Amino acid sequence: MFPTITINGSSELAELLALYKREMPNPNSSLASAANYHFKKPGKSFRAQLALSTGHSLGLSRLDNLHWAAACELLHNASLIHDDISDSSTHRRGQESIHNHFGSDMALCLGDWMIAKAFELGARNSRNGGALVALLAQAMQDTCNGQISDITQRECSDLAEWQRIATGKTAPLLVAPIRGAAIAASLNKHAQTIKRLEGLEYIISLCGLAYQGRNDIEDIIPSSHHSSDLEGRKPNLVVSLFAHEGQGCAEFVRWYASEDMRQVPYWQRRIASSDAILHANQSVDDWLLQAEKRVTSLPIELQSVTQSLVCAVKQKATMADIEGMHILEKSV
Repeated sequence: MFPTITINGSSELAELLALYKREMPNPNSSLASAANYHFKKPGKSFRAQLALSTGHSLGLSRLDNLHWAAACELLHNASLIHDDISDSSTHRRGQESIHNHFGSDMALCLGDWMIAKAFELGARNSRNGGALVALLAQAMQDTCNGQISDITQRECSDLAEWQRIATGKTAPLLVAPIRGAAIAASLNKHAQTIKRLEGLEYIISLCGLAYQGRNDIEDIIPSSHHSSDLEGRKPNLVVSLFAHEGQGCAEFVRWYASEDMRQVPYWQRRIASSDAILHANQSVDDWLLQAEKRVTSLPIELQSVTQSLVCAVKQKATMADIEGMHILEKSV
């Protein structure tokens, strides 16, 4: 989950929750109980916040702004529900996952319902509904491609492959809220603006890499908890750096390709105490620096919200760095 960013008018999030309640499945459907259960813990609604703050800065109407924010957030929530099925995750946001609580059939149907509702909300924009629905569809297709790469990757990926997978998983549903608000405001109809918007996806990709990198570091340290990435042989920035730079990397790569789960704690301790952690932190800092430098290349209307995104991810990275230092100090 991404950290919270500051938006104008905190009441907009309350309006967003009220919209969810109005748009819930038919009360006579068993989907309604699953949807109500899911939205008891709605999370930080980060993608909705991106859409709301961008739309606010571009002067979108309140209703169009809310509809687009809800569409983006519902699409993201659908991906989480489906991901929990494929990952066999038992919990989400401090409560049982939908598939664990209601069964996988209900989880599949609820996720599909959210995707359909997201498209409906996007289509409610009277002037640009078709373009917004097309953007949602493309974002979901790209996210699915990224997610399947993450699931099916079993060899220890190099840094370039890790970046490709991480970007594919995170960027599409982060780009969509901002780009869609620009479309809804007809900002994309100016040729010069279209060209400058091309830098938006790159900035958000960099933020996505930085955030995923921080999550990967936290999966490895502290070594007192079990690394789900090592156990599941999932792409991880620190693991990739260790495998291609660390001492004993040939031995590690052989183990990684095996079915042996007993040595997960051993290799996690080795990786957590290696230079790979430092190099991963340096990569995160570099991606954030690159993103920050490119903010001024965007249309002036989008600079504030994009800078807020960079600052939010940077704050997350800084807090994680401090926690990591404490952990390492205790282990020395």
